[in-house]
Amino acid sequence: MPERPRDYEAELRAIMEALAESVAEASDEEILRETREAAEDPRVIADRVRDVLRRAAKDFEQRRLRAAEKAHEEHVQSLRTRSSSLPNTPEDRRKLFTLVMTRKPELGQALVTLQNREFKNFTDADIQSCLEQLGALGVLGEFEEREEG
Repeated sequence: MPERPRDYEAELRAIMEALAESVAEASDEEILRETREAAEDPRVIADRVRDVLRRAAKDFEQRRLRAAEKAHEEHVQSLRTRSSSLPNTPEDRRKLFTLVMTRKPELGQALVTLQNREFKNFTDADIQSCLEQLGALGVLGEFEEREEG
């Protein structure tokens, strides 16, 4: 019959529970006496315990914040790695950009200033930058699907 491996966590938990029970049952005088016998300052120990409890409470209170930060970082990373294939030539990119702005004119208001609203002064680099931003936001997906279908 093979031996089961030791469960060190269970053993440690049992020791900690026994220690906690021992302390809970001890009177204040006993605890102070034992502390002084060990050449410890009860005030220093009390301050350390308060600090541990404050940190634990703060960590507990911030767990949702940490989870939200992690989810946000994962979402940002997914946006960065999302691929949208842009057309290869500047002319085709300009056609795609014009198509997007024609079908979704509200995006033009968000992307450009009033003097560039006609998109005539846009360089090829400007067009590519706008398309990359729209791709990162997931806007180009529906236009890519239409072209393939």
